[in-house]
Amino acid sequence: MSLKAYLISKSFWMSILLAIAITVMLLLITMFALRMYTNHGEAYTVPDFSGMLIDQVKEQAPEAELQFQIMDSVYLEGAEPGAVIGQVPVAGAEVKRGRTIFFTICATKPEQVAMPKLTDISFRQAMNLMMSFGLNVGNVDYVPSEFPNLVLDQKIHGEPVEEGVLVNKGANVDLTVGQSRFGERTEIPNLIGVRLDQANQLIAVSFLNVGALIYDDSFQSAADSAEARVWQQRPEPIPGDVIEQGKSIDLWLTVDEEKLDMANENEVN
Repeated sequence: MSLKAYLISKSFWMSILLAIAITVMLLLITMFALRMYTNHGEAYTVPDFSGMLIDQVKEQAPEAELQFQIMDSVYLEGAEPGAVIGQVPVAGAEVKRGRTIFFTICATKPEQVAMPKLTDISFRQAMNLMMSFGLNVGNVDYVPSEFPNLVLDQKIHGEPVEEGVLVNKGANVDLTVGQSRFGERTEIPNLIGVRLDQANQLIAVSFLNVGALIYDDSFQSAADSAEARVWQQRPEPIPGDVIEQGKSIDLWLTVDEEKLDMANENEVN
């Protein structure tokens, strides 16, 4: 049979159709196998594990076909020891079956550090030293002194704390700082949208104190408190306005993103 006759023969076209059918079948089998292996198109919404104990997580994670792993433990005042205070991916994220969720849980007791010597150095040096030890600036009391901006005393909960004494990491340390004369004034820092821990630092470096802390109803757990951000402050940060050093700034706090966006927009306008 000639080549031309073979190309138009029934057997040739049957062979072509059979080859196409086999190819399509192999493609379908491959796609099905990949789908089964990777769960293509099958996503799970990550639950909110905040505040749950690990035993509770163990009950819920298998239902969502998720794995979990404890990544870190951090002491958070007000949170139940062993409870979840952070997770990655966050609640609401879409993930595939079998994904590992990494948790940060609340430690049973706070880590302790040796109290550094903060006296007889400048206020700014004391702040930097405290940050390196994981301590926070508490209330700053200004007193008349021939040594302006020098730290004269250090206390926790109103009691003097000597160098080397073990204290809880994250504790607020109250400082007494010298001031050459009363009535010195400082510019009001803009704290809108800033996290509470950062706001504390900005207030301190402005030689001011944190006043009242007002939390709105967006806070549902102790973990939310760690994410608190300022959406309102008094006095307001009007450019050019100054107040006397040592005065307090009241802060309104939220974790509501819409409220924060509105507060930032008002600042721009």
